[in-house]
Amino acid sequence: MIDNEMLQSVMNYKNVTEGYSYNDLSQLKNFKTILSSDKIYFGQVFNQKRHGKGVLLYGQGHIYEGEFNNNRKHGQGMEIFQQKQSYSGNYVNGRPEGIGKFIWGNGEYYDGEWLNGCKHGYGTWIGIKGDSYSGQWAYDKPHGQGIHKWINGEQYQGEFKECLKHGFGEEIFQNGDKYVGMYQNGTPEGDGEYFYQSGAYFHGQFQNGLKSGYGEYRSINYTYQGYYLNDKKNGQGELIYADGSSKKGIFYNDIFENQESTKSTIITQPNTNTQPIFDIPNTKPPLHTSQTKPIQEFIQPQLVNKTVTIKRNQQQSKLTSQLNKLPLMNTKIRSNSCRQQAFETQRVFDNNYTKKNHFVTSNEASPKASSIATQTLINNQTIYKNQNQKEFTFKFDSTVGKFTSRNGLKRVQKQKHQNISPEKQN
Repeated sequence: MIDNEMLQSVMNYKNVTEGYSYNDLSQLKNFKTILSSDKIYFGQVFNQKRHGKGVLLYGQGHIYEGEFNNNRKHGQGMEIFQQKQSYSGNYVNGRPEGIGKFIWGNGEYYDGEWLNGCKHGYGTWIGIKGDSYSGQWAYDKPHGQGIHKWINGEQYQGEFKECLKHGFGEEIFQNGDKYVGMYQNGTPEGDGEYFYQSGAYFHGQFQNGLKSGYGEYRSINYTYQGYYLNDKKNGQGELIYADGSSKKGIFYNDIFENQESTKSTIITQPNTNTQPIFDIPNTKPPLHTSQTKPIQEFIQPQLVNKTVTIKRNQQQSKLTSQLNKLPLMNTKIRSNSCRQQAFETQRVFDNNYTKKNHFVTSNEASPKASSIATQTLINNQTIYKNQNQKEFTFKFDSTVGKFTSRNGLKRVQKQKHQNISPEKQN
């Protein structure tokens, strides 16, 4: 029931939107005033529902002026909220949707597209201090391409994700510096370039807003190429000064630690033209190959190996000349060499020396023959192998024994041969 006092207050309503005064709306078809427990409506009505143009008074300063459809705000309208907040724009099914402008009580506002009561699409936000954002929105947050400007002159233009700088962007700082590169969760992350107001330049990797990873820094005084950690030189790098001098090595917290080591080869033996007499076949596989598959190679001795010249011919000729001088002697001397290893061939030296038509009647051997025949013939051969450098000696020892005499027979020289096997390799 509407009394005269309430009706008088409705008739004296001061509209905000043109054409929504009580007198203007009362001229429309199906005009009616509806009173409920918490609000008052005057405007067009259809089937006892708000439908068409009208004004809805909620109380405590909350007012809606605009179009209705089946009791819901739908179409163009203007709404004033408590704390002096307001929205003017398009509505769909009771909520802002389409183009509209929302003004907060402190003076900041958003003007742009809406969806289901949220800022969604392209729009512009102006803050209370003059900050601004113009770009794409998704459910009340900057999302997509946009430009954010601060009152101190700083500016970011690029990609956003849920109100944070995320993706590729370009940022200009208050001091004149400039960053162009990748962002993640509001800070530089990944590959980027930083242009300093002084003219210096950096291109490299960033992590959590700091130089981290490999990068190159150039300035008027020096150039650095290397690794960074938490905005400081850390790791392998090279520092080149303007005068041409440089430091190359390891850095730690912007401090040069040590110089890069250079490998060099030192020759400890003089270069000689000594030619080896024997080529020693190497049947053992190298250390870097599998022991189950030996590789036979023919290795030339290196300079570190010693070469021993074995003069067998001189010893043999000397023995021959001495034995030929014996007047009464039937001598047969054999010198048998021992086997070295499986890879050396057996060498046998047989030397037969015979003196005929000489007879000795005495039971004693000739002093001259004994002195020469009882001499020990020793041939020593020393070989150093390439790998273990161990020495083993082949010793050939031939000793002539005593003579015996029998009636009617020639004196026969008995000869004992003693072969000493080479020492086994440890």
